[in-house]
Amino acid sequence: SENVNMSVRWKTLMTLYVEVENLHFIAPGAIRTGKYASTPKLFWQKNDKVAFWNQLQKAVDLHFNTIDRMAASEPGQLYDSLLSYSLSEHQGHSKNLSHRVRALPEQMQNYVTSMSRRQYPVLMEPRGQCGFGATQERRPVLLLAIKTSVHNYKKRQAIRKSWGRADWVWAQRGRGERRGAYVHRIFLLGTERSPELRDIFSEMLHYENQQYGDILQWDIDTCGHVSFVFEGDDEVFVNTPAMVSLLQEQLQRPPANSSLQDFMMGHMVYGGQPNRNSDSQEFIPESFYRGWYPSYARGTGRLSSALLLRRLLQVSHRVHLFPIEQVYVGMCLIRLNLSPSHHPAFLPSNWTKEREKQPCAVHRVLLLQTHSPTHMLHLWDSLNTNTGLCSNCFFIEI
Repeated sequence: SENVNMSVRWKTLMTLYVEVENLHFIAPGAIRTGKYASTPKLFWQKNDKVAFWNQLQKAVDLHFNTIDRMAASEPGQLYDSLLSYSLSEHQGHSKNLSHRVRALPEQMQNYVTSMSRRQYPVLMEPRGQCGFGATQERRPVLLLAIKTSVHNYKKRQAIRKSWGRADWVWAQRGRGERRGAYVHRIFLLGTERSPELRDIFSEMLHYENQQYGDILQWDIDTCGHVSFVFEGDDEVFVNTPAMVSLLQEQLQRPPANSSLQDFMMGHMVYGGQPNRNSDSQEFIPESFYRGWYPSYARGTGRLSSALLLRRLLQVSHRVHLFPIEQVYVGMCLIRLNLSPSHHPAFLPSNWTKEREKQPCAVHRVLLLQTHSPTHMLHLWDSLNTNTGLCSNCFFIEI
């Protein structure tokens, strides 16, 4: 299902540029005993017995709270085994799901049957280790990982011709000197549910990948030398030069490694609650999850350091998959005692068509929602107009 695809798509992204290591990370403020941060109380309340996911996760979190020191050998396998065990306990050991699972809405039942599956076969992979543009001599500072659907060819083309160009990108703000960095691009795709459509689009995708070499369908690869990763949808516009400027400023802050291991930035959502509308794509029934969501950055577009993504991959092995990918990332972050940073230039709330027409307006944002591939190309043209006049614009403020 699409919900499973979203959660697994994020897991796949984690393994693109992360080599799993036997390391344990201590979040800022955690007790330095070798343990992870304590389990937050946010995820369950007194009446949590009716919430399927809460009970699943509570069993896993309580298990870790009783361990004095984490096992040092093959932690990923240990965690995955615990997740599988807690899931099988609620599903029942026979082929028939337990009464607890059958009480869920049908779409949630379908999701639960796939919750334990985190590895998918490779169907297509890009040229080069880190997507289009990758060579040993062109090590990227930024990897653009763009979530797309097989039939969104026009959107992918607009991205390739505009903000997603895989090449050297000059920084928007140079402070008297021209600076820049290499940027690489990769598209993340799942598959069509219909076998007929899958066959039709498969041939088209293979041809497209032969031409551009930037498509990934459920691969596990490493891209360990990239510094930052932008993950976003194929309907957004990214001010890539301004993003390069922002990242170079981050790299110059002392001590860089200490701050970068916690770095994630985007449009933040605080105090979010499950959507109980069954017609919504983000529908979560009360029988599946109760409580507030942790703080999270919208999945439309967020920027992370590779150092943080390594930590997220580690901790994700002890967090059950959740249907909404951006919320799942927040659930992993809170177990590291972390919350992403809000930046007003990501999806600015006061953006209007009138404001878009103002001089240098596009230069002052990092991320915008677009309504068509043509609109995306128009924004790119605006960004490349008055580059000298607008080169030192400050980001938009609310």
